[in-house]
Amino acid sequence: MIHGVLIFNKKCQPRLRKFYTPVELPKQKLLLEQVYSYISQRNTELQCSFMVAPSSVLSDSRGSVTDDDNIQIIYKNYATLYFAFIVDEQESELVILDLIQTFVEALDRCFTEVSELDLIFNWQTLESVLEEIIQGGMVIETSVAKIVNCVDDLNNASEESESGAGMFGGTAIGNAFQALTNGKFSQWASSQ
Repeated sequence: MIHGVLIFNKKCQPRLRKFYTPVELPKQKLLLEQVYSYISQRNTELQCSFMVAPSSVLSDSRGSVTDDDNIQIIYKNYATLYFAFIVDEQESELVILDLIQTFVEALDRCFTEVSELDLIFNWQTLESVLEEIIQGGMVIETSVAKIVNCVDDLNNASEESESGAGMFGGTAIGNAFQALTNGKFSQWASSQ
């Protein structure tokens, strides 16, 4: 099972923190700092992109180590960003590395050469892409084309609802809602 997905830059500034198992906010921050410290110290030319999480990552608020001894951190570095997945022993390291690649490819197609600023200012799309790939800690889709199509459909539906052509678009009540949101309700009412 995938327990969490972290995206952070080389200064340990989080760009995404998504946990599929309950983790309190202070522990999320501590976990991010610990994962960053372990990953940033590794030599990527000599060491692989996955490691067993040190016991300090797994310790609870009382300082005792939890029973999850086989938690792994699998990560990949792209330009200024680290994509890190926290998984248990049920997940294959190579499959998760491929999943990270799929995630980044889908983001590249959504943003046309994704950058850190894209993730900051378009966090809704980032979360949508991740939700199309993983739900509840389980992988549900790996086809980049299907992921991008679903996210595009979601973005189109969102744009239609914002422009008033959503559920009531083109109907009298839809026109009333659009006039109300644009501040022109009195003009619309007088024309009826």
